[in-house]
Amino acid sequence: MTLKPEEIYLHKMKEVAERLGGCELFLSEYNRTKNIYFLESAILQLRKAFESISLAAIAPNKDAYEKFRLEAEKPADYRKDYNGRKILQLLRRINKDFYPKPLLPPKKVEGKWHFERKSDGFLTENKFESFYDRLGKYLHSDNPWDVNKGINNLVADIPSVLSEIKTLLELHFTVIRTPKFLGVWVVNFPANGNAPKIICGEAEGDFVVE
Repeated sequence: MTLKPEEIYLHKMKEVAERLGGCELFLSEYNRTKNIYFLESAILQLRKAFESISLAAIAPNKDAYEKFRLEAEKPADYRKDYNGRKILQLLRRINKDFYPKPLLPPKKVEGKWHFERKSDGFLTENKFESFYDRLGKYLHSDNPWDVNKGINNLVADIPSVLSEIKTLLELHFTVIRTPKFLGVWVVNFPANGNAPKIICGEAEGDFVVE
């Protein structure tokens, strides 16, 4: 059974929520016990949450992304892609507005629902890439000749990153430009654990995202 792009996107958003929850549980256990294996488990879940966000972003852009990967200087099967930072960089080549744009709750203006953009407090594309890479070095066994991995700083930073991811995704839109559909998906990603939902907004022609 082939899932629709919307279904894939929502499935990956649900996975993000579950992995963030797992990260929080493991981090809490690390703070309680100082057992490094709980911290490493928290880091693994957080990094996979990042990857789930990037894989979700492929869904509405899948045809163009698949074609781009096949026509690259070194052709590749997009189904084998997993690196969150690299996926973002590749998606940017085919749709510069693919990254989630966080929204404030809608207000009714002259009989129509209007969404204002959030201005801060969310995970930016640049921070996504830098923090994703930062997590990577903790997924490997320690080199005994490098005793300072900055664990205390990482532990202090993870809660704010978790908050920024939630702020990014709790209500956001992603821009879609394909031969079949021009418009946006407005995605509700509830903090209470309820299933995420998508509202499709189709444009009559091409448009600019400011």
